Amino acid sequence: MDVVGGDRRRDSDAPTLLQKQFHIAPATVLIANSAATLCLTIDCVLSGAIAGRIGAGKTIFIGGAALAVSYWLMFQQVALDAAALLPYYALAGFFVAVIGAIPFVMVKSFPSTVRFSDISFSYNVAYAVFGELTPIVVSLMMKSSPLAPAIYVGALCAVGALTTLFIKESR
Repeated sequence: MDVVGGDRRRDSDAPTLLQKQFHIAPATVLIANSAATLCLTIDCVLSGAIAGRIGAGKTIFIGGAALAVSYWLMFQQVALDAAALLPYYALAGFFVAVIGAIPFVMVKSFPSTVRFSDISFSYNVAYAVFGELTPIVVSLMMKSSPLAPAIYVGALCAVGALTTLFIKESR
């Protein structure tokens, strides 16, 4: 019980954004999320390998653009037909795996004497800031647009693409 007498819901009981916005059954969202996670797992390894072959900058730039497009398409298509969730969510999950190239860049960015502490610090600061602000920002944005999550992801992908301009590729 919460201090004002109401029941406090556990996080696992809270409806997801997809359930609330598109009125999709929780079981369907869970299956789609599982498919997206499987695709992410497979492509994460591929993204790291691709970064080693063509360079992290190109990998992140292309993967970020593909993620922005696939996430936008997912929101557009699911708004028209909720049955489209599974393939589009899996595709977006596949492109989220561009994060597989990020450790490649981070390891090459820091000298070996401080590598682990610097990577840990930068990762945890970014996770704390975006982990806390994302739900708040997206919730506020959703008051003006139902496509707020897609716009937010697209904006972050654009920032990611811009940061690739500063990656120094080693030969």
